[in-house]
Amino acid sequence: MIVVVTTVVAFVFLVIVWVLTSGFSENPPYPPLISRILPLALTAAAVLASIFAYNLAKDEEPEWGVKLGQRLQYKVIEGAAIACIILSLVFTVLIVTTYFL
Repeated sequence: MIVVVTTVVAFVFLVIVWVLTSGFSENPPYPPLISRILPLALTAAAVLASIFAYNLAKDEEPEWGVKLGQRLQYKVIEGAAIACIILSLVFTVLIVTTYFL
């Protein structure tokens, strides 16, 4: 249960980043601290939550003598965590190139 929550929290952080940057527009309606610095912190938090979810799913996954159907939920969570890490890195690059370069 905690694995699913941490994965969802990571994606919620990324949605908040999207909202705060107004879809990475050049002139977001929020002050610079909120539209530039806070999204970087949230993407870092999303990466940490995703790494935690991935490691937790890896630890909880049954290893020997079970069918793929019983391990599928853990594989889906691991894939979602990896996707969230990649998306966080893309968001970080977008934030840096849009607002700081």
